[in-house]
Amino acid sequence: MHEHVLENSILLIGLLTAHLIADFYMQPYTWVENRNKKHALAPQLYFHSLLHGLLAGIAFFLFSAATSTMTIVCGSMIIAASHFFIDLVKSYSKQNTTSFLLDQMAHIAVTVSVYLYVTEQWNVLLAAIKTLNAKYFAIVLAYLAVLKPCSIVIRQLLSPWTEEVTNEKPKRQSREEALSLNLEAQQTLALAGQRIGYLERTLMLTFILLNQFSAIGFLIAAKSIFRFGDLTKHQDRKLTEYVLLGTLTSVVITLLVGLACAHMVGIELSKVSN
Repeated sequence: MHEHVLENSILLIGLLTAHLIADFYMQPYTWVENRNKKHALAPQLYFHSLLHGLLAGIAFFLFSAATSTMTIVCGSMIIAASHFFIDLVKSYSKQNTTSFLLDQMAHIAVTVSVYLYVTEQWNVLLAAIKTLNAKYFAIVLAYLAVLKPCSIVIRQLLSPWTEEVTNEKPKRQSREEALSLNLEAQQTLALAGQRIGYLERTLMLTFILLNQFSAIGFLIAAKSIFRFGDLTKHQDRKLTEYVLLGTLTSVVITLLVGLACAHMVGIELSKVSN
């Protein structure tokens, strides 16, 4: 076994599986609605937290035979109590993607912490963290670079043509259509486009680091097919060129970041896989 590999990993897998089952498969949406309305007064919040503690206890019992009964009880109680307070805090926040991700990250952090405490492997985790070198941070930096910074760069590069394309949209629409697309809808569409760009560049960077350049071609071709109908409907050459310029700019930047990251990490890209 590698020096820094966590022992009894099946226990961690069991605890995370228990979390997924309790949080997504055994929690009706009516429980979530009731929790968001009544907060700490919602009986479903208590049932849900106890369910997490019960499933965690089962995971401890099945996959950690060497652990004492007291440790199992304490670990299960910590998971149940932490789930209660985390979900209670979430019930007062806006129900959006950010709150969902923060909620899940908090639950997983508690679960991993309990696992490390029960198995007494904090020292293994700290030793593994100390072994991280520049290659790992280069990969993290690359993924961070192709997200929001890349979007800002693309927006700045396309800014000379953005106003021209935007100003011509009302000419292509009737007055009723233009009024129906209110400010909130425009902001929602812009946010959706931004997230599509995030996913697109994340996939491209992953394919580069995996030496799967053919998959990048498939991704670009798939996007082009989906965009073709929208562009031909408008029959606007300026809009078509604008979208094409944005796509190619995104691809070029991601390729440059990916190739630079691959060079720093030492990934061999000369042999392109079939």
